[in-house]
Amino acid sequence: MYTMVAKDFLYRRSKLSFYSGTAKHTFLAVLLYASFGSVNCQSNQQNNLRGVYSWKALEFAFPSERAREAAISRGEFIPGSPLPIDMDVFYGGKRGPMVFLSIPRFQDGVPVTIGYVSNNVTRDGNPIIAPYPDWSWNRLGGCDAITSVYRIQVDACGRLWILDTGKLGDRQVCRPQILAFSLTSNRLLRRYRFPRDHFKDDSIYVTVIVDVRDPEGFCRDTFVYIADVTGFALIVYDMYNNQSWRIHNNLFYPYPQYGTFNIKDDSFDLMDGILGLALSPYKFNQDRILYFHSLASRVESWVPTSVIRNYTMFYDDPDASPRSFQAFDKERSSQSAAQAMDRNGVLFFGLLSDLAIGCWNSRDYSYGGDNIEKIAVNSETLQFPSGLKIITAKNGRQELWVVTVSFQKFMSGSLTPNETNFRIQAAYVDELVRGTKCDVASLGISNVVERPTTGGYGPILFTKIRPARYTFYIDHG
Repeated sequence: MYTMVAKDFLYRRSKLSFYSGTAKHTFLAVLLYASFGSVNCQSNQQNNLRGVYSWKALEFAFPSERAREAAISRGEFIPGSPLPIDMDVFYGGKRGPMVFLSIPRFQDGVPVTIGYVSNNVTRDGNPIIAPYPDWSWNRLGGCDAITSVYRIQVDACGRLWILDTGKLGDRQVCRPQILAFSLTSNRLLRRYRFPRDHFKDDSIYVTVIVDVRDPEGFCRDTFVYIADVTGFALIVYDMYNNQSWRIHNNLFYPYPQYGTFNIKDDSFDLMDGILGLALSPYKFNQDRILYFHSLASRVESWVPTSVIRNYTMFYDDPDASPRSFQAFDKERSSQSAAQAMDRNGVLFFGLLSDLAIGCWNSRDYSYGGDNIEKIAVNSETLQFPSGLKIITAKNGRQELWVVTVSFQKFMSGSLTPNETNFRIQAAYVDELVRGTKCDVASLGISNVVERPTTGGYGPILFTKIRPARYTFYIDHG
């Protein structure tokens, strides 16, 4: 992934006083209430996403200023080095919403690889990241801790799933592992270390998506789908049986013609494979569709989860059932990284070169071309959407959250501490899609029944009012 071509470039900020006294962030729910629904038009750009947090550089909740200076002197913290990749939100906590950030260690100087945004800010306004669940889990030098995390997910059962690559830079220092923490007790519920034959020397496990099939039960019937971006594979973990298997397919590879990225004023080359994953709502037969794409690609593909959940099919033959994996005929206008699907079957994704967020209504339209809508465009605030989530709030309303990281500036060596480099933005889904092809409510197909959730994604059952409109649209070409 990004580490394979990471530059030696690390900008260093001058010494910064870490603590900001009693400075606090506005309570998140109040901030969202005040900011959602307003429109910001600049020239021909429209971005209904509202800023929640922003950083020029990441700062961390060290126990003291002395501890921070000691970490800098040992090289454990290099100001300006940490680059966030993903985020997720948990609304079920007693302290209010928690916003989590993952910060992979593909370069030196990253003291925290998984943390959450605290209520404190530095004197120059950077929100301070606290380690999750604490400092001991983020320490370097032991495989019992968490080594390096690209992406995370909060599931429908109030669990935070953390995908640990086990890598420091290009070195595989520990086996990749998946960990699940209870967000009510912050206790470790499950740890699974992947077998040696599940990863290559150059593998990087970068994306995790969780399929909870019994959220009203004990949440044991859970499958986790994982993208190996440089090993060009999909990994499936079965929580109930505590086993995993590896799947290969030609659609997991990069597309050479799309290996060059042009984002605003910067260009770079990156031949990354499968990265973007998204799960559909449940169909009538209780199956779901896994949508996926490579980073170096404009092609979206799909496979029924009933296929990839079949342990006996793939355990002895990772290349089994190749034609169960299908690619849509039409393409996007740009490469894309993260993606997510809402309860109505609308897929949301970043459009990297277009500096935009796009959407596609899988219920009524075939994929690609004019059926992809741009619902937010901004050349400053939408540079490289690396993490994107659909969050269901306690009131049942769905929200789109995105973290942008100006990754192209990191690749070109033009990242500077004098401007905002990382942003978390959010908006209500129904307001973002209003009046577009992704506005399924206006098309009369929004009659859904959602099982209660405590955070993250919840499985959806569609009512049988207009079955013709609820059929999953799969374009077989």
